[in-house]
Amino acid sequence: MRFVQGGLVSLLVGATLAAPIAFAQAPTSSAGKPASTTAQPAVQAPARVPLSIARGTVKAVADSRLVIDLGQGSSGPGAGPSSFVMDGQTQIQRLGRPLTPKDLRVGDAVTVGYQMHGDRAVASRVWLRFAGATAGAPSR
Repeated sequence: MRFVQGGLVSLLVGATLAAPIAFAQAPTSSAGKPASTTAQPAVQAPARVPLSIARGTVKAVADSRLVIDLGQGSSGPGAGPSSFVMDGQTQIQRLGRPLTPKDLRVGDAVTVGYQMHGDRAVASRVWLRFAGATAGAPSR
């Protein structure tokens, strides 16, 4: 039995001393490999168009068009558009409840989130505000 224990102990001691030497020689990363000559082109995400905001009251509304009055101090160059295109992606809401363009009324106070696509302002979202809002209110 002593022979087995003595052999086992010397085997464990030898393995313990040899292990760091064996692992030190093994490559652990690809740092030593040469760089690949065929680089993959980076995939670019489509550029995001920034969302702009306009506030005003509804002057005219149709299924695919919204015109708002921006108010007194908002005219002139750089004031932003007052006419917006609405498409199937445009969300119209009041207090989180979805509405349709037919629910909008002239005089409703709105906030329009839009993106410029060329020279067209496309409405992404239209929120009805409380001041003067009649859309979604019960009919009298």
